[in-house]
Amino acid sequence: MTMNQSTDRATSSWLASAHTTPSTARLEWEQGGIAMLPTGRAFDTVRISAAIIHAAAQSGDSDTVAAYLGRVLDGPVINDAYDTSVWYYALVPLGSCTHHHAPDALRLTPDTTWLGVPAVHRTARPGAYWMHPPRHHEDFCVPEGVDEVISLGRQRAIRPRTPGPTGPELDSIAQACTELFEEQRDGQCSVDDATDSVMRARGHLMVLLPVIEDAVSRMPLDDRTRAHMERGIEEAHREMELDCSSSNLPRQYAHALRLARCCLDQVRLLRELDAAGIAQ
Repeated sequence: MTMNQSTDRATSSWLASAHTTPSTARLEWEQGGIAMLPTGRAFDTVRISAAIIHAAAQSGDSDTVAAYLGRVLDGPVINDAYDTSVWYYALVPLGSCTHHHAPDALRLTPDTTWLGVPAVHRTARPGAYWMHPPRHHEDFCVPEGVDEVISLGRQRAIRPRTPGPTGPELDSIAQACTELFEEQRDGQCSVDDATDSVMRARGHLMVLLPVIEDAVSRMPLDDRTRAHMERGIEEAHREMELDCSSSNLPRQYAHALRLARCCLDQVRLLRELDAAGIAQ
């Protein structure tokens, strides 16, 4: 057994110890890659909204966010995009971060809250994955770093007239996504071109989604527009989670066009919200 394998095994044993029957956690990891574990036994957890994280990192790009969280939190973080809104989960020492109890930043209730915890080797989508996996037994995020991210994210999120892409930038994103449809009609592109189109469309969508999600979170629950927007957000996340490594040209371009269509929908909604004064 190599050093890395030994470390992964020790880390998995530590995480599994949160379960009353650790063998159940190990079986769930083997079968589906995700184990449901209660918080407050081996670790505590702070759930932080994407709006806060992306505002603090000043980016929705996953690589940029990962680098920022690695530098400030210096500990294990789960990214979960199953819901209509993306959540980040920071593992913290038992008994810490008890003052976080708001909807956008919440310490999960010990023992009564179960968290979907990926296997330690699961570091990519689809579904929940480790943006930063635990590196050893009892590896935790720095509580002061968690406080800093939440405080900074809230400050940046409420600054006036900084909702995200507007005006010319929205025009640029819309034009780039429209051009993807024109590229498809030309029919002279390679698989590499199609893959590049997928990645560009994903990048545009990662810029747009946090802004839409933040606007939705401030709308009344019974608002019909909110329900429509939530369906669009859910569809966008579903497309984002699909594997983008296919070598099949038609399949890759179909994926790129679906992502581009999601981008155009988000641009239209942002323009409507900005005109109504909601996305401010």
